[in-house]
Amino acid sequence: MAMTVELLTRMIGSLPANEDKAAALNFLKRSDLTQPASVPGALDYTSAEFWLRLLRRRQESTIRAGITTRGFPSLLTALEKLSPSAPVTITVYTTSAGAGNFWSDQDGRLVGFVLVERRSPEEEQERLEWFRRNLT
Repeated sequence: MAMTVELLTRMIGSLPANEDKAAALNFLKRSDLTQPASVPGALDYTSAEFWLRLLRRRQESTIRAGITTRGFPSLLTALEKLSPSAPVTITVYTTSAGAGNFWSDQDGRLVGFVLVERRSPEEEQERLEWFRRNLT
């Protein structure tokens, strides 16, 4: 079940106040917010255990790559608390600044979210130059 912006805003709004919550609410208010037509795994339910394994690796790789994210620790903690076989699905929204990934259980309850910031063109160019200098 894809979660609407209104539903996500309500559910995230009920969470305890912190920087991740504020960032998610600001993300959902962006005027350029869109939902991609096709996202692999969206609308499919996959086990919490699968998502936990995948997202632990993804968190490590984003940290190594210097990619700014919000919500990873809370999402991983929430997935750890679920039964390993609990069905979980993802809803994705994007903006020019990045992507918001929101996981929910089969009852439509928010499990957690991860916001991923896009690098600016300048940051991408700097990273490309670093690779050229250090890896070629």
